[in-house]
Amino acid sequence: MKNRIGILQWVLLICCSNAIFAQIKLKELSDFSQPTGTWLKAAHVQLDALNEKTFTYEEGNECFVNGPTGKTAHLESKEAFGDIELHIEFMLPKGSNSGIYFQSRYEIQLFDSFGKETPEHLDCGGIYQRWDESKPKNQKGYEGIAPRVNASKAPGKWQSFDIIFRAPRFDANGKKIKNAIFERVVLNGTVIHENKEITGATREGLDGEETNFAPLRLQGDHGSVAYKNIRIRKLENTRPSKTNEWVDLFEDTKSGPNYDFIVNGEASQEEANNMFEYSNGALKAMYKWTKPSAPYGIAVTKKRYGSYDLKFDFKWGERRFQPRLDKIRDAGLLYHCPVGNYAWPPSLEYQIQEGDCGDLWNIMGAHCDVLKDGEIIKIERRDYSSSKKWTDEEKPGWNKVLLEVRGNTAKYYLNGVLVNEIVNANYGGLTLTSGFIALQAEYSELIYRNIKIMEKI
Repeated sequence: MKNRIGILQWVLLICCSNAIFAQIKLKELSDFSQPTGTWLKAAHVQLDALNEKTFTYEEGNECFVNGPTGKTAHLESKEAFGDIELHIEFMLPKGSNSGIYFQSRYEIQLFDSFGKETPEHLDCGGIYQRWDESKPKNQKGYEGIAPRVNASKAPGKWQSFDIIFRAPRFDANGKKIKNAIFERVVLNGTVIHENKEITGATREGLDGEETNFAPLRLQGDHGSVAYKNIRIRKLENTRPSKTNEWVDLFEDTKSGPNYDFIVNGEASQEEANNMFEYSNGALKAMYKWTKPSAPYGIAVTKKRYGSYDLKFDFKWGERRFQPRLDKIRDAGLLYHCPVGNYAWPPSLEYQIQEGDCGDLWNIMGAHCDVLKDGEIIKIERRDYSSSKKWTDEEKPGWNKVLLEVRGNTAKYYLNGVLVNEIVNANYGGLTLTSGFIALQAEYSELIYRNIKIMEKI
């Protein structure tokens, strides 16, 4: 019965969703089911100078704190979720403990694990163990998964998770046919899990049958914790692969768009709608914008791609906006984005900028080298590093971009000419072979058209 309820929830979510499927931000206690116990909104959270196992804070609007004792009710989102990408930031005092339960069942552990050399499943970022009370004492816990490295920061420091979670799958009769999966877990910019299955609810997860959709739960009863910047991106509309066939990158699925518009800062859905419009194979950026200044943003896929050819045409419009009113027009094709929940995600970039089209940029921890004339050219590792195009092929009006990606390598073409080639793509300590794809809008009118992708085997 619960599985059928989950399917009904899925139908209702699709019918009620906004057409742009933008970020969901959990910003207020009213976004969570009642009761919320002693949780409160706070600012200036820090370790207590007299007792580093507790916080001091003021009333404010920066983050959630689970009260003065660190033992209160869990926070559970009012909305139920299936496949999602979650960004969340947290702070722990010394020795504290909490957890994030996806679908209220599958826990990613939060723990003060700073400095521990060999992390276990109960350390920060671990997938917590399942539990069977009927087993012998030393066998009750099982299937816990330790993070591959310890990426924890010190107590009192803000830390971040970026997590891609895939819900379990069920057949028409409600029988589970695929386990829940943590597709990727990134702690403080380091990949600590990839493609880890969970056969059932972890310890203290929601009892009962697994379902298609259930709320997100933040543990409140195991120790002091603060949370902020909670952003959720729904990933349900991922379409199946079509190899060796050109298809529209942003083609809608039967259940809705397979892309999101993500805008920086506190931009509303209305503002996102005014930044982008996608129809008839063309993405128009900033043509509906009416203010003199503007935010920036991306149109980003809900599916990760690894081996493919991607092509499109682009042309600049007339208008520009503050803060780049008097600067050259700038945008970009971002690929191999490990996460897609930022207006500027970590990624590799095919630069689209007047006079610099075809340049390479490494953005926010994603990195690669250049291959030119058979020689590997090392690029210094920084938050933002670049390599210039080899030849200037940009022309007035429409220009043609082709990006050929094969795992951790790629070739950049502009108007039919090879202008850059990259190798050794990596992120968070691992080789980077796939990711989301995004097209930027950055303070000027721009049209992308005929946006086609061909996946390769």
